Amino acid sequence: MDYLLPTSTDAPDIESIVLEEAPSPLNPLGVKGAGEGGIVATGAALTNAVVNALSPLGIQINELPLSPDRIMGLIRERQG
Repeated sequence: MDYLLPTSTDAPDIESIVLEEAPSPLNPLGVKGAGEGGIVATGAALTNAVVNALSPLGIQINELPLSPDRIMGLIRERQG
């Protein structure tokens, strides 16, 4: 290898700055969410998985919801 891979000791120190000190009234701890952003892509990932699974049957999905009843209905329509 011509170069070293960076490690955690190569990263700069991170300083957290709290801009708001208003606890949430929605829970007993007063904490607010911070990790929910990861769920945003779940719908698109699941939709793409279903679209890829149904594409060999010639089924195109252009709208939601992707309920089991709707998917089975599309398969039944296609199979005649």
